[in-house]
Amino acid sequence: MSRDAWAFYLLVLVLAGLVLSLVLFSMFALLTVRKLWNNPQTRSRLGMSVLPGGALVNVAGAMTMPRAFTRWGRRGPVSDLFADCDALYAHTNLFDRCLGRACFVVLHVTAVVLAVLTAMRYLA
Repeated sequence: MSRDAWAFYLLVLVLAGLVLSLVLFSMFALLTVRKLWNNPQTRSRLGMSVLPGGALVNVAGAMTMPRAFTRWGRRGPVSDLFADCDALYAHTNLFDRCLGRACFVVLHVTAVVLAVLTAMRYLA
């Protein structure tokens, strides 16, 4: 199979990943983050959102990464960037956590495949 055919298949994979991550993040924002934002105990623990929608990535990342890593990040000088994983686990159910992990993984896999596609196009 030629290099252009591989690039086309990767492009289709990236576009499908982008659409899937859009749908998953929309569901995650409506179902989980809105619930956490309306709760006064968790509102201040969602991490700093530099851009609009940054709380989505903070919450999904805190649910995906190991708890020890997010606890370590909360103790450091940039603690405002991390969401509090203990508060998130206390106020979410299993479906919310699985949805957050799926969002985070699909978004990052899509980004890696897009980087590989770009490298294949411009380095070869």
